[in-house]
Amino acid sequence: MRSSPSWHRGALVALSIAALSCRKPRAPTPVRAATPVRAPAPAAAAPAAAPAALLARCDRADGSACDALGQRYEQGDGVARDLARAAELYRRACDARAFAGCTHLGWVYESGLGVTADLARAATLYRSACDGGALRGCTNLGWLMEGGRGVPRDLPGAIALYERSCQGDEGVACANLGRLRADGEGGARDLPAAKRYFERACGHGDPPSCSRAGWMDEAGEGVPADLARAAAWYRLGCDAGDARGCVNLGWLHQNGSGVAPDPSTARALYQRACDAGNALGCKNLAALYEQGLGVSVDLPRAAGLFQRGCEGGNESACASLAAMLQEGRGVARDLGRALTLAERACTGGNALACNNAGWIHNEAPGRPHDPARARTLYQRGCEAGNAMACLNLGSMLRHGAGGAVDLTRSRQLFATACRLGLQAACGP
Repeated sequence: MRSSPSWHRGALVALSIAALSCRKPRAPTPVRAATPVRAPAPAAAAPAAAPAALLARCDRADGSACDALGQRYEQGDGVARDLARAAELYRRACDARAFAGCTHLGWVYESGLGVTADLARAATLYRSACDGGALRGCTNLGWLMEGGRGVPRDLPGAIALYERSCQGDEGVACANLGRLRADGEGGARDLPAAKRYFERACGHGDPPSCSRAGWMDEAGEGVPADLARAAAWYRLGCDAGDARGCVNLGWLHQNGSGVAPDPSTARALYQRACDAGNALGCKNLAALYEQGLGVSVDLPRAAGLFQRGCEGGNESACASLAAMLQEGRGVARDLGRALTLAERACTGGNALACNNAGWIHNEAPGRPHDPARARTLYQRGCEAGNAMACLNLGSMLRHGAGGAVDLTRSRQLFATACRLGLQAACGP
């Protein structure tokens, strides 16, 4: 991440509230969280038959027609959405040995869609589906067994089910095996094997695995780093609907890593991800508009996008929006709201937000001050690596603001800020 510009406000109290540069969090955790670990049975191509025709076939014990009509009712496709009706049709499909219907009915019971949630019942239905050859049923049963949901926890049993499904090219199962191998769960950690599983999952319908394979190529996890190859995987994931793949590909284009530098392409990819509800995509797009990278500076638009990213759970977006509110850049100045957002982002681990929240508590004009709280926030920011927070805390300790004077600790904090690159802290 590029360092942010900084300046001084008040005696020895530095503040930096410039927006963070665009970045994506390091995998595996964020990407793994986005990887589906279970899903309903894959929907077959929608039959051309009208709902009435499907019902007539279903009434003649055609289980596949019952299942297809159940999907129509679950999704509200050509009929009024009716989850209870969908569940009943899935039951009829399963009873007629259309095993995708058993998987769908298991998902209904697992998720509580139109029925009372019942994980044990879901497990039984997934077992029936799996025994009947519906591989998504095996995958979903493995998920329940892995977590001990409705059945006793059985990680080896779950892995065996995932292996069975993956061998049949069931992408989600391959993704789960990749996750377990990457984490070293159920066996030794094996990153090259994890990479192979993610690649296989990508090739068989699991878009987040494409992005996960790309991250491994970008970061050199288990394989030599290869940014061009990473970009290709990210493109596959993005084109198949995984917003994180779009964000990561945008980042490569923004920085010219493995691909030609192209801020316009980066902007389009971030926009695509943001429109799909990806908070990081909104945050990165906002930063482009704030900094004028590949687009004209548009601070109100940047603020609105930071707001979307913050509402989506991206703490860096909250910190950037807080900074704009603190200064009145692109939005009306609002120190109260800025403080709320900065404290939230600080709690989420954003070091710059800790520093900025500390400044509002310590010396922001026109509002009550709480120097003791400021000390706490500066301490958090310093511990998380923000040089200005170290300098600000050192200044408070030198002057006894918010607590006792501690000249020894103050000098140590100035030295830390200097080591972190803040020249203003490097005096005699």
